[in-house]
Amino acid sequence: MIIIVWLFVEVSEVSAETVLSPQTCRTGVYVASLRDLNLAEKKFSTDFYLWSVCPFKDLQPLKSMKFLNVEDYKYFKAAYDSTLQRKDLPKWFYPKENVYWSGRKIRATLYQSWNVSNFPFDRHTLTIALEETTKNSSQFVYTPDFDNSGYQRNMDLDSWQITSFKIVEQKVPYETTFGDPDLVSPQDSYSRLVISIGIKRVKFFSFLKLTIGVYIAFAVAMLSFFYDSDQTSLASPRRAIYIGALFATLLNMRVQESVLGRTEDLTLVDQIHIATILYVFGTGVVSVYSRLTSESGKKKQAIWLDRRVFFRLFTLSFIVFNVIAIAHAIIVG
Repeated sequence: MIIIVWLFVEVSEVSAETVLSPQTCRTGVYVASLRDLNLAEKKFSTDFYLWSVCPFKDLQPLKSMKFLNVEDYKYFKAAYDSTLQRKDLPKWFYPKENVYWSGRKIRATLYQSWNVSNFPFDRHTLTIALEETTKNSSQFVYTPDFDNSGYQRNMDLDSWQITSFKIVEQKVPYETTFGDPDLVSPQDSYSRLVISIGIKRVKFFSFLKLTIGVYIAFAVAMLSFFYDSDQTSLASPRRAIYIGALFATLLNMRVQESVLGRTEDLTLVDQIHIATILYVFGTGVVSVYSRLTSESGKKKQAIWLDRRVFFRLFTLSFIVFNVIAIAHAIIVG
């Protein structure tokens, strides 16, 4: 009987060790501020508090973690680094009575890949990614502190609004042995803590500032339909109008690149600019057609086509195109 009890105790101890492996600490994040959301330079800045609650003093995940998407360590600062012994009142690591609470305050500028295809109706997910560096996921994993993690509700984001906050733990494999001669194939994965903050734009004046020039250029181009087309001079008012409108549209297109940054995606603002260029080019084609019609002795017909047909067709179709493009951007976001 004594032997059976002894075997049971041994098995229980092994099972307990198995349950406790890998080691873990409750880790949480509280975002105090978000600022400098820079679309062109693909970055944003943030201040946040980071903490861990561990069952053993030698566990120090805040010191062994790395920040994966730091844009420039020149602007990375850590403060208030401390570790204190506390009573485990929530019983997170029962039956232990005492735990070790560590905290830091981080100020960092982080890389962010912005998708501005639907600007200014774009929605984004800002990411803060933290990863353990000294122990693989078979030795240590983060346990997210869902209850206490979050963000400052009254932070001023200017033209943005926070729509969601999520913190998750992921085990990320590395398909390499890192040159370790004891390994013949990649085996390790590491625990990663990912904080995702959903944001959406709530002010759209920036969109008007980027498009007012191109809309005025289109309106000016449409005025060319009310000028006589039988003038052959290179300086004819009609030709000067649509050439000027084309130049203004191309110049405005460069301005929006400096605000939104270069992207391979076709953004809503790009669509509006490209459509305007095509419409302005169309006014030039119509101008040539009208001049040829006038030269053939049909000046009244040319004027009627310009003012009653082409002006209305171009204007209405451009308005319809903008309504559809903007509605799609609003829906997709």
